[in-house]
Amino acid sequence: MGENQFDGSVLSMIINMTPDGKSKMEALREYIKQADEAGDNYYRLYWRYEYAYQATFHDDPSKAIPVAAEYNAIVEDNPDTLNALPEDARAEGYLMIVQMGIDPVAYMPQIPMEQWEKMMEQFYILVKRYNTGLRTYWWQMARFWRFIDKEKAHQYFQKFWKTGRDGLSDCRACERSYAVLMSLMAGDREAADRYAKPLKAGRLPFCEDAPKLYIYAYLENALDSGNLDEAQHFANQLNWKIKKTIQDLNYLGAVIRCFAYTNKEKACEKLASGIKNVQGLWDQKKVYDFYKGAWVLFHELAKEKETASLSLPETFQLYKKDGIYNCHSLAEWFYSQAQDIGKRFDKRNGSSYFEKNLELAILKKN
Repeated sequence: MGENQFDGSVLSMIINMTPDGKSKMEALREYIKQADEAGDNYYRLYWRYEYAYQATFHDDPSKAIPVAAEYNAIVEDNPDTLNALPEDARAEGYLMIVQMGIDPVAYMPQIPMEQWEKMMEQFYILVKRYNTGLRTYWWQMARFWRFIDKEKAHQYFQKFWKTGRDGLSDCRACERSYAVLMSLMAGDREAADRYAKPLKAGRLPFCEDAPKLYIYAYLENALDSGNLDEAQHFANQLNWKIKKTIQDLNYLGAVIRCFAYTNKEKACEKLASGIKNVQGLWDQKKVYDFYKGAWVLFHELAKEKETASLSLPETFQLYKKDGIYNCHSLAEWFYSQAQDIGKRFDKRNGSSYFEKNLELAILKKN
């Protein structure tokens, strides 16, 4: 074999032995370049799919957007490139990576709504072309519109729920978790509990994210409603399930928000464990949720003491070498960060969802 000859099978073995997350993504990015230079369509597509998968499930999901766009451009420029993939991976694999590119946009106010609309138009064309993915299309519409118009979002959700499942659908537990979220958003607790019943009973197999999804929905709803007893119940459940990863930052933010009232010491530990993952994140919804929880924590701490001893990374904007932080100053900073992100979301979406959401952050006890 020539010194510079491309061998995707050898590189794939290296990839398979590389830990998930940033390390694997760095290797994949380099191997994608090599596959492009070699003109190997199988690996050009396959490794882009793997990169998007890694970003979605092991890093910042927003990083799937560029490679999804590249994948789409390759296929639309020359549809025959799909033939390099196994037959059962062509249509669904194509729609799946396009979906992974669309999914984060709802959480990125830096991307104009017009761009999301164009992406959804393209996705719908592919749904019709390959006769699969319509249920996923309706869910994408619902999850974006819940930040704009709750009634319209719920209408899209109903279309999603009535449309049959297919190979592109999420796991059944995740979909029931979506139903819990949308029902609580609509103010229908009875429906939420009905959708959640098989989840709580353990009658459905869970993916790693599903239990966290529906517990998080209940926790946020309880906090927004001022029901601290119920919130503590769900926060304790969620706390045992969350990991120190980017994917769980929104869950972590909600737990910190609850623990600000029930266990401030634990809330501070949780904040210190997650704050490094927030920095430089493209997904602004995760940052917003984490900062909202942090604001509530220091808002409550400031009522009891002037300073707090915290172990925060040097990269934190307000980092202090001695680790002694003014609680009021931290509360102001985290609030201003969350407020700024919320304003950018609302400006992009033409709504006041995040403004109203932030107003609910401080517990108003029943």
